Amino acid sequence: MSDRITNSNYMPLDGIRALELAEIWAGPFCGLLMGDMGAEIIKVEAIQRIGRGPIAPKEGSAGYPEGDPGKAPWNRQGMFNAVNRNKLGITLDLGSEEGKEMFLDLVNISDVVFTNYSNGVMERLGLGYDTLRKVRPDIIVLFTPGYGNSGPYRNFRSMGMAIDAISGHSSLRGYPDEELNTNSLVHHPDAVAAATASFAISAALYNRTITGKGQFIDLSQAEAFAPHMGEMFLEYQMTGKERSRRGNSHPVLAPHGCYRCEGEDKWITIAIESDTKWAKMCEIMNAPSLAINSKFSTTSSRQKNKSLLDKTITEWTSTRDRYKLFYLLQEAGIASGPVLNSGEDAYQDPHLQERQYFQVVSHPEAGVFPLSGPIWRYPLKDPQDLPHNPAPTLGQHNSYILSEVLGLPNEDMEILAKKDIIGTDPLLGSDMGGIRRLKSEK
Repeated sequence: MSDRITNSNYMPLDGIRALELAEIWAGPFCGLLMGDMGAEIIKVEAIQRIGRGPIAPKEGSAGYPEGDPGKAPWNRQGMFNAVNRNKLGITLDLGSEEGKEMFLDLVNISDVVFTNYSNGVMERLGLGYDTLRKVRPDIIVLFTPGYGNSGPYRNFRSMGMAIDAISGHSSLRGYPDEELNTNSLVHHPDAVAAATASFAISAALYNRTITGKGQFIDLSQAEAFAPHMGEMFLEYQMTGKERSRRGNSHPVLAPHGCYRCEGEDKWITIAIESDTKWAKMCEIMNAPSLAINSKFSTTSSRQKNKSLLDKTITEWTSTRDRYKLFYLLQEAGIASGPVLNSGEDAYQDPHLQERQYFQVVSHPEAGVFPLSGPIWRYPLKDPQDLPHNPAPTLGQHNSYILSEVLGLPNEDMEILAKKDIIGTDPLLGSDMGGIRRLKSEK
């Protein structure tokens, strides 16, 4: 068996091997994107610490198939399985000399190492960039902690919602009449960091083909998200005024919002950018008089009377099917779209169905479910030809990677398992916060 996984259909990152040490979303999603491009991603975990949810969740807990965590919930956790497709999974205790030595052996035959661990973690493990490039001089290494690898915030730990707050984004979300503490948690910065990281790694790989040199990439998740706030920063610099929360409204356009439709919790978004489009919408509403009503005849007058305008539109939309209304408005050139929930609506959306975005995946322990598919499209014969291997169970590929790729004898594998350097079951207290819970229970 070859020591590298390749796809029969050419993919941009075919032949590239990357070692992923990552948890939650920002790091794993980067690996997912690279895996979708054909790279062989080896996810390195440890039975001493896992990012796969709690070890013993209660029956009926959210995030598990049919609410059943099963006997090995760490292999059935929905979020983990959703963001770790197309990866090989191994366990190594990097705090041990044996685990560290095997990791460095993998570095020697890999192209990329990336992690979203907090700043300093890799150095404390003795696996900082200087160490890694001694093993392989042209290695590409990306560390993406929340605030980067330098600066006064470098040692602050973070999650997506903390970055959302420090960027100023949290203060803009929600409705003007609500308190900030009513905002839902948003991890959008994680996804932005992941996409940015996959781009930076791909660019570094391209540069290596030209120069033959590897490099260290210092990526701040907060700084990766900052450009998404560019309009607000520029507005403040030009006017001296801070942007306030607007909900679904627009500072100029009206109507511009989300309107209730027929059925329980069914909505449609509508945006009108000109008086001509407003007159067209009034025709569709069978209310042409609204187009010449002094309160609604111009963009500025509609903006001044937004509350009455939204109420009037809601009276019309609330008795109509959102999909039929969506197609009707779109045919008239009016910007609109149905609001889909993350369940049945999205799964059954005709556009996503035709493009075969959701793909049925059979996971050895979680079962068979439709999951989001690869987001990159290439000139393949069929979207189903895109690689979509299920997320690995904990330590699933220990034997393949350590025995077949690194050539470790079976007897050594048995010794490593007895010493808890490798394994397929997490140790007690290894889930995030597990050690603290154990101490409190005592």
